[in-house]
Amino acid sequence: MEFEAKLKDLESLIRQLEKGDQPLEKSLELYEKGVSMVKVAEKRLTEMQGKIEQLMADGTQKAL
Repeated sequence: MEFEAKLKDLESLIRQLEKGDQPLEKSLELYEKGVSMVKVAEKRLTEMQGKIEQLMADGTQKAL
């Protein structure tokens, strides 16, 4: 659930930015935080994809 919770946090941050009612400095701070959150999410997704590919490869080898 950790990944999903972080994704919801990112969605909340995006909604704040879309409102456009934050001062410029706060908007920039939120944007920078969002970029950081996206990088972490992409890294985690890449790790998960690697694990899935490894599991699939292991399963294929065992079937042979």
